[in-house]
Amino acid sequence: MVQTKYEFGDCRQLIKKLDSESIHLAVTSPPYNIGKKYGIYSDDVALEEWKKLIDETTKEVSRVLAKNGSFFLNVSPIPDKKTKEIIPLDSIAWEIGKKNGFYLRNKIMWHFNNMQNCTNRLSGRWEAILWLTKDLNKYTFNLKDVKIPVITQGDKRFDASAGRNPTDVWYFDRVNNMTKKKLGIEEAPCVYPVPMIERIIKMSTNPGDWVLDPFVGSGTTLVAAKRIGRNSIGYELDSKYKTVIEKRLKNETAQTKL
Repeated sequence: MVQTKYEFGDCRQLIKKLDSESIHLAVTSPPYNIGKKYGIYSDDVALEEWKKLIDETTKEVSRVLAKNGSFFLNVSPIPDKKTKEIIPLDSIAWEIGKKNGFYLRNKIMWHFNNMQNCTNRLSGRWEAILWLTKDLNKYTFNLKDVKIPVITQGDKRFDASAGRNPTDVWYFDRVNNMTKKKLGIEEAPCVYPVPMIERIIKMSTNPGDWVLDPFVGSGTTLVAAKRIGRNSIGYELDSKYKTVIEKRLKNETAQTKL
């Protein structure tokens, strides 16, 4: 029986209740500090305060992650609040990861199209997903479960049915307002595309493993984990998302594969 758990409060404190090396995968997207209206959390703090949040969370993730586990951290370049210079949050997050004992296995570029256009610089169409591991040589990697169709069909030099590696550039549409309205979750400001998180979970866990999301928000990680037969636990600061999470777990997990 797949277990799905979630609690409300500061993830830095809640994670402390988990046993060391009890989690097989952590995947999350923290606030980017760009002024999103999340609720009780202020998404408009000094950069140093944001770094402190990521550092303290990453430290606890490292403790609870199994030796062969992975940590997928989704962050985006953001403009400085005053100068508008672009701040590479992925580079900052990588340094924090190194400080807490992680190695970078891949920097995945999540590419998308549906977003506003800039007028004074090139329009941003990607976010970074840092794939961090505790061991560079021993980690779960189920490539066969995430292969995609080959581009060239009919080439006798290889078996097209075997598929190909999805590479480190992924295209997944962002969850726009129209989609959120269709799902009945308009109150959630930032929502992961479920198929993208399913790929990460399939790739980095096995059936029965535990998946953690320290900033679970509207519950996408919980939905994806349940759909493919993984146990999951999520933490969210604001309890107003309880209704959203419950709705999504009820309506979006009907095709759970156990």
